[in-house]
Amino acid sequence: MDVARGQRIAVIDALRGVAIGLVVWYHIWQISWQPAIIPFTGISLQAFAESGFLGVALFFFISGFVLMLPYVEAPLLGRPAPTLQHFFTRRFLKIVPSYVFCIIVLLALGYQHYSTVTAAIKDVAFHLFFIHGWFSATNGTINGVMWSLAAEVQFYLVFPLILIAFTWRPIATSIVLFVIANAWRLWCLFSNHYFFELRLQQLPAQLDFFAAGMLSAYAYAVISSRLSILPKHRWAAFALMSAGIVGFVLVVNDCYVHRQATEWPFVWEVQWRSVCALLFAAISLGMLFTFRAVQSAVANRILIFYAMISYNLYLWHQPVARALLKFHVPNFVAKDPHNDSRWQIAFSLVAIIATTIVGWLVTIGVERPFLRIDRTIRSYRPSIAALVREKLRLR
Repeated sequence: MDVARGQRIAVIDALRGVAIGLVVWYHIWQISWQPAIIPFTGISLQAFAESGFLGVALFFFISGFVLMLPYVEAPLLGRPAPTLQHFFTRRFLKIVPSYVFCIIVLLALGYQHYSTVTAAIKDVAFHLFFIHGWFSATNGTINGVMWSLAAEVQFYLVFPLILIAFTWRPIATSIVLFVIANAWRLWCLFSNHYFFELRLQQLPAQLDFFAAGMLSAYAYAVISSRLSILPKHRWAAFALMSAGIVGFVLVVNDCYVHRQATEWPFVWEVQWRSVCALLFAAISLGMLFTFRAVQSAVANRILIFYAMISYNLYLWHQPVARALLKFHVPNFVAKDPHNDSRWQIAFSLVAIIATTIVGWLVTIGVERPFLRIDRTIRSYRPSIAALVREKLRLR
């Protein structure tokens, strides 16, 4: 990978750091209720604290981008695309070990209780098959954030079919996925409201985020193949990125303004999710082609570090934060500590530090060793050309 390309792709990792930051901020705020005010300025960021669930949508967008990029780059660079065997092996080793480890530890610690053995077996089995989000009895059990992993893994399973369509007609395929996502969400809105939230978490409701990511990867690959035009359009890319950021801020503020509405934020999401997907595309494409100084500022060490541990931090931040509250860490004596601003600040800081440490430890202790297995297999797997050369030499 050349340095310039590596620097540009690093901004996508940085967006992953932003995504996990939004999600962790949102869930810690739900526990501490700490007002999001910038000290000494009076500037409120409360809209971002209460709209942090959009970080999950950003994760879906990034997944679409990174999954599709190798396949759209391959023909442009004149190299073979990754095999589906490599795709599924890599996805399995990335997702499953940390996921199963989290389930085992949380069950061993009694984080989830069951009334019967049958209920326990059913819940665990549904989680292991990534279908727990389909049923109200198992959705949100063990670890509430795992609903998104079910949608993610289900997307992996249909990705080969989407890849075929996307390779043939990228724009048309993306439009179809946007239509499916919005049709599904509208059906959720006007159908049985008892299952409204559950249905909005299903894969069809997320397809426009994946599609926006895939289309952004396609645009990035095509534009990158025409390197001669890039230096002339840095300002245009910067303007696109800036417009995307401003648009996202306005959307987040609109979300916050309507927080008292009935069934917020689900009705709001039906209206604005596709807009968010397009804004993510504008932000990412702008960042990928803007000035190097801007890219370096975005892809800073802090965001890259949190991008590296984002998956395990995502899995563990809620259980760790809730354990801190349960065991009074930091300590509080009032019946309702939410009225104590010092406790709110202390809890938020301790929760961020503790969840970061746990996410980092699980990343280096569980995720990384399994990912090294994939690299080891590929390094020792001889190519067909090498086998042919060896046969000819032996003759």
